[in-house]
Amino acid sequence: MACTTNNQPQITLYELPNFEGRSKIFTKKNANLIDAGFFDCASSVEVQAGVWVLYQHNDYKGNICVAMEGDRINLKQVQPIDKGIIVYDFDNILSSLKPLKGDFTVAPNIEVFEGDFKSRSIKFKDDIRDLRWYNMNDKVSYIRVKSGGWIGFEHVNFRGIQTLFLTDDHKMTSSDGVFQNDKYSSFRAIQIAEPLSPVIVDRIEFHLDQANHRDIPVNVFLWRQKNKTNTLQRLSITKEKSITTEDTYEFRWNQGTKMTSHFEMTLGIPEIGFGGSMSIGTEVSHDIGSTQGTKTAKTETWTVHYPSDILPQTELKLTSNLTQAKLDVPFTAHFKQGNKKWEERGTYWGVQYYGFITEFEETRL
Repeated sequence: MACTTNNQPQITLYELPNFEGRSKIFTKKNANLIDAGFFDCASSVEVQAGVWVLYQHNDYKGNICVAMEGDRINLKQVQPIDKGIIVYDFDNILSSLKPLKGDFTVAPNIEVFEGDFKSRSIKFKDDIRDLRWYNMNDKVSYIRVKSGGWIGFEHVNFRGIQTLFLTDDHKMTSSDGVFQNDKYSSFRAIQIAEPLSPVIVDRIEFHLDQANHRDIPVNVFLWRQKNKTNTLQRLSITKEKSITTEDTYEFRWNQGTKMTSHFEMTLGIPEIGFGGSMSIGTEVSHDIGSTQGTKTAKTETWTVHYPSDILPQTELKLTSNLTQAKLDVPFTAHFKQGNKKWEERGTYWGVQYYGFITEFEETRL
């Protein structure tokens, strides 16, 4: 069974076997491949999406070849370059093609009858490579397709002329291709995997009540002045300094969580405010993937003005600090994919800078 990745049908034709030579991609039906420059010259095909019917003649007539998503087919009886390549006998006769409409994600189900619908029958849900195993080779007349689609083959192991059977009762009739009474030896089920819904992170809850953070002072300015006299000194000091800080955040997912390296999401993350209080910040785009440390560097220029009185026989020390906060906050992420919902857990880890505090310290000489 193939895994579908594209809702739009797509097939690639190649001029030579084993997907070599000139090629052309088709995404819709074409009744005459002369106009596309590929009339009666395709020797191999790859189906990227959907189910396609290839026709021997123009205007969707003649013998057919059915190819489904994921198929890599040599239309010529040559040695394939790997074991995954299917070999059919449909070389240099492809003149028109079209995608087949229908839901082929359902489980296929077929019942084949020796005669009419009251005669001996056998039910299948998987490919039938050889009807001789069931004593039904070259005996099938009526066919009941209960779900999906099936390709009937003239010979065992999916060889020879093909006939298409879609969901219906077939009384020596077919959905496409020539019906061959008492000449079927194998059947192949048409089935492609249902497109996978995208994985969505619905929301993330940060458990602030379980958060930890550690504050580390980062010095910006340090100024000392001594007054060795017996009179009060009045000073006015202005200082300026540029420093670069680097905020870092990382979503550390618990072991076993299948999170991609990068996953963009709009959300607010934990922030440390003035006084060390923690809250959830403004919602902006963040990478919540399993990358190690997303860093945001910024350079700021700090200017301070210190108007101070220094008492007699006193040393005054002025210190201005930023605070580096290292925090870790447990979180619960709510995922969904189609109708499936589940939770994953981890820890938000970050380094942030906040506050600008100036402290005064007086020491007697």
